[in-house]
Amino acid sequence: MLLQRARCWDEVDSALCLLGSAGLMDCQCDLLCLQVAIKYVSKDRTPERLKVDGQGRLPLEVALMTRVTSAPACPSVLQLLDWFDPPRRYVLILERPAPCQDLQSFCEENGCLDERLTKKVLVQLIAALKHCESRGVLHRDVKPENLLVSTESQDIKLLDFGCGDVLKRSAYKYFSGTPAFAPPEWFRRRHYNATPATVLSVRVTLYNILCDCFPFRGARRVTSRSRLTFPRSLSTGSRNCRSGPYPEQMVVVVIDESKHIPAKTPVTDKSLH
Repeated sequence: MLLQRARCWDEVDSALCLLGSAGLMDCQCDLLCLQVAIKYVSKDRTPERLKVDGQGRLPLEVALMTRVTSAPACPSVLQLLDWFDPPRRYVLILERPAPCQDLQSFCEENGCLDERLTKKVLVQLIAALKHCESRGVLHRDVKPENLLVSTESQDIKLLDFGCGDVLKRSAYKYFSGTPAFAPPEWFRRRHYNATPATVLSVRVTLYNILCDCFPFRGARRVTSRSRLTFPRSLSTGSRNCRSGPYPEQMVVVVIDESKHIPAKTPVTDKSLH
């Protein structure tokens, strides 16, 4: 293990007393001179367990993170370094890049992202989600607050699998995540599928960091007549969208000069396969 439990647990345990039922905080591990983030989750909130090869049945969030962070890891997914199982709580020791902040706070302090940086974020986010899919994991809470951005390199990392689940082909009949990023079909029909829901959350995130607002008044209000509009400040390429209703027919066109996404590539379900 990266952290020797007997030598550093007392320090971690005392630090966790400062937290509520669930949360994140920074901690300096003197043993390794490694800055980490600590997430503390009440056992009352995590009854579900999932079997992981060689490790038995683990708490769901731990199991999902173990899946996505096992080698070969994805550089755009926050790494789980270790975890603890004391009587009343699960404790996750997470990678803590520095300097960094969540993308929502970054946008609040610096304004909307320009199109160049938005494209860089999008490429990394799609890579992270494709990696999660390859490990059989549904994140289910993609949003700017769950993207950690380096303030030096602008590299991002997807974090917080607390709303995640095992990926499946059949429809989900329960929702866990942020309503503003939820698929409209959940509100209309009370079920949704993994890939379309993930793609939608990417679209909403993309619009949010470009325009500093949500594409509509809320997912509950989206209908077949809904249309998407962009501020005139954006380039013609970034505003080039089909006029069909959102989300089923809307296609966000991203003009990308990099080799990762060719010019005028629509962000659709196929982006995640």
